[in-house]
Amino acid sequence: MMPSVLNQDEIETLARSLRETTEIDFKKLCQLMFGIIDQFCEQLLAQTGPGRRKTYPDSTIIKIDMLMHLTGKRGETEILREINRHYSDYFDKVPAQSRLWHRIRQAVPLIERFRCHLRDQMGLEAEEIRVLDSMPIPVAISSSPPGRGNGFDRADGGYCASKNLKYHGFKLGLLITDYGLPDVYDLFSARPHDINLLDDLLGQAHQIMAFGDKGFICDPKRDQLAQDQEVLLVTYRRRNQKVQNTPLEKWGLHQFRQLIETVFSQLDGHMHIQHTGAKTDIGLVKRVVGIVTAYTLGIYLNFLLGRPLLAIKALFA
Repeated sequence: MMPSVLNQDEIETLARSLRETTEIDFKKLCQLMFGIIDQFCEQLLAQTGPGRRKTYPDSTIIKIDMLMHLTGKRGETEILREINRHYSDYFDKVPAQSRLWHRIRQAVPLIERFRCHLRDQMGLEAEEIRVLDSMPIPVAISSSPPGRGNGFDRADGGYCASKNLKYHGFKLGLLITDYGLPDVYDLFSARPHDINLLDDLLGQAHQIMAFGDKGFICDPKRDQLAQDQEVLLVTYRRRNQKVQNTPLEKWGLHQFRQLIETVFSQLDGHMHIQHTGAKTDIGLVKRVVGIVTAYTLGIYLNFLLGRPLLAIKALFA
């Protein structure tokens, strides 16, 4: 018999009991995470009209995808094996590997909607600081075997100066808060300069201060953001530029650049965002959306438990 869907009071009681313990109760943590997902899915409109009903509910698919990335598993085969060993009590039935891949692909818009729901639950609109950067998502590098990366229609050649890396693939543009919570992100081909990512990452922003590295230096765009959106874009200045960073800007850049590097390190080191194993554009999108959403869920769980927000790996270690 599967556990019943938790209501808001039960979720709060469960979170409180977890906060009062020195060590994480793994069973209660799973109940809390799955309860949050169930509560979100309860708000969705039920399927109506003609057509076959879903064999596996959306809540089951989201739970599996979130569990896959939070536990650091690299694909559907690994997480199904893990569920069979440790999580079978939480699932009535689960799809086979190929079916799960397609169901997660179908659920990508819903998973992104879940991320936005979690972001809004944490009151993101009140934050006035943002940090932006990009990271390479290679599908092939110079030493890759011939033919590697040929399944990607939108991949392109690019160069990452910080890693001195020439590669074929994509880049992930990410905008986070000063607590490390992802706000806006997008996947681009590797070729465009980072300046071209500003419209996508800051297009909807208003009345914030955004910190970026030298790749986002563009005085006309900076002036436009300040005039039209009241966005103050602060970047490291080049040595040959007439106007240099103030001491306060240098301090802010140093503090927040470390933060986004920590976020990127976890997205790749624990969740393998640079090594997803995807073979196609849509497969990569599926993985990236799931990883960023799972990362947001990890921060939300830590927020409820009163733990350091970015201590995500330790949740399911």
